[in-house]
Amino acid sequence: MISIFEQRLIPDHISTQIDLIRWAKNHKIIPRNTISLRPPKIVDGEYLIPRKNKLRKQIINPVTGRLKNKKITTFIKTNIIPEDRTLKNLPRDSTKKSKVRFQDWLRLKNTSVSEHPVGQAANGKWYGWSHRAISAFAAGDKVKPGHIGNKFEYGKEIDDQYRQLEKSKGIEAADEYLKGLKNFKPYLIKDDNDALEHAIRFARDVS
Repeated sequence: MISIFEQRLIPDHISTQIDLIRWAKNHKIIPRNTISLRPPKIVDGEYLIPRKNKLRKQIINPVTGRLKNKKITTFIKTNIIPEDRTLKNLPRDSTKKSKVRFQDWLRLKNTSVSEHPVGQAANGKWYGWSHRAISAFAAGDKVKPGHIGNKFEYGKEIDDQYRQLEKSKGIEAADEYLKGLKNFKPYLIKDDNDALEHAIRFARDVS
């Protein structure tokens, strides 16, 4: 770093390395960091969502004067209000991979009512998820046979009954018990609490 300054007269008041770096940046001897660490400015009706993949950037350590790798959070702008956000309008790239975490997009508020990931989004729906799948439930939604989380095929009591039958009568009898549960008519989720119960059963089954 000495060769950079050997043709410059360094002021006497420069006594520390950090002062030297600041002075050199101000005199354009060494470059300033080219990326802002602050979120971009937005106007009314715009929202910032942090990107899922952080940008890796080499910046100058103000203490040591050396380059260091730093993960920097960048953001995308959207004018979709939180209440209108769903998994269908989740921002994606050209490979269909999401640009942001769905938790940030939906503004999911985690709840302590379940040991599995369950939360209510700004759109009012309850979501259950794991690393494998995610599903939304709301009052008035129609639930059909085969939908994970339905009240007839899923739940701790049903799992316990399946295991008891498997032990006492064998796996074929237990499987027949599950098949019989599939024969139900589609139904509507009654209210917010009912939607929460469906989300809990979904998260429990896909975890």
